[in-house]
Amino acid sequence: MDSRKKDKLLCSQLQVVDFLQNFLAQEDIVQGLDPLASEDRSRQKAIAAKEQWKELKATYQEHVEAISRALIHALPKMEEAQKKQAQLQEALDQLQAKKQVAMEKLRTAQQQWKLQQEKRLQHLAEASAEVRQCQAGTQQELEQLYQELGTLKQQAGQERDKLQRHQTFLQLLYTLQGELQSPETEAELPQDLDLPEDKSQLLTQSREQTTGDNIGRDGSVSSKV
Repeated sequence: MDSRKKDKLLCSQLQVVDFLQNFLAQEDIVQGLDPLASEDRSRQKAIAAKEQWKELKATYQEHVEAISRALIHALPKMEEAQKKQAQLQEALDQLQAKKQVAMEKLRTAQQQWKLQQEKRLQHLAEASAEVRQCQAGTQQELEQLYQELGTLKQQAGQERDKLQRHQTFLQLLYTLQGELQSPETEAELPQDLDLPEDKSQLLTQSREQTTGDNIGRDGSVSSKV
């Protein structure tokens, strides 16, 4: 809007300059004619030029006043726009600062989460290694218990055979003496040992057997003393 008014004012000034140039050119042409006629024409042209100059001056003054009024109305708006621009810039700076803080917090949280995951994985690896070690120890203990079980079965078979021979020998003695064997004195052969097949039962019974053997040995030692 302001640029258009300035252009109009400049155009008016150029029109005045063009009019004066044309007037001077015409005066140069008519200098060789009748002096009286030339003087009248010059006077008329001067009057016309003066009137046109007044019109142009009035137009120029109107344009200047219009521009001044426009500036009076535009300056507060421009100041308000500058104020809003400053407020927007301040808000933008605050948002940038908040964004920076949020990005820092996000990076910190990601680093903490990464460290926690690494610690958790390390803990799981240690726990897994410990479990594998315990499994290996348990497997070794079970194999040892199976070996002990085989030995116990073999000893039980030997004791059973020995008891069978003793019972046969007693029956022969009773037969030779002519006495019948009474039900109270009848020796019953033990049945096959009910040995557990489950590994957990085997481990538990083996420990109980070990404890019983230790107690029995302690009792034997005490009785001997």
